[in-house]
Amino acid sequence: MSTSSNSIARMWRTVLPRRGSVARASDRFQAGLLVSVVLLALAALPVAASIGSETYARQQDESAQQVSERTRVTATLLADGPDITVNSRAGVVGNGRPTDAAWLLPDGTRRVGKVVADEGTLKGHTLDIWVDRAGSPVDPPLSSAGVVIDAVVLGLGLWLGALALLALCYRLAVFSLDRLRFAQWQHEWFHQLDPNTHS
Repeated sequence: MSTSSNSIARMWRTVLPRRGSVARASDRFQAGLLVSVVLLALAALPVAASIGSETYARQQDESAQQVSERTRVTATLLADGPDITVNSRAGVVGNGRPTDAAWLLPDGTRRVGKVVADEGTLKGHTLDIWVDRAGSPVDPPLSSAGVVIDAVVLGLGLWLGALALLALCYRLAVFSLDRLRFAQWQHEWFHQLDPNTHS
């Protein structure tokens, strides 16, 4: 029988002790608490999955709306992008900054405005941007992959957070029980050494 099987069997015997069992009340309480923690952890899984599923459905609708309202166009820089900055620790830092650019809307209208250009880009450089129905630059629409990732990360994060909280509560309870058991053992030990000692 494996070690894990022995541990499960021992825990089960502690929760439901047989006649003549030497398990203390605190041992049975700890075993029962562990069973409760495991059951709560299992119960938290479908709850977290449900929240992740709801997030997926909501963001899927948002993604579809954004895709229908936003268009990718090509912008041409009308000025050089920001100069390349060098950090002695991290090396080249590629942070972009707003730079004048022009782009054509699907209906042929020319628009001029600010777009984020990478450091070191020069006038005439082209880059893809997303615009709304008014032709103004906006963030890219939420992708299908992004929707899935957000839902999975949220659901998994909530479940792992619940596991961490349950584990912390269990460890604190065990710590308190260990202190109680040690105090009881110490009292019994001193009482055996000196039967006349009273609590």
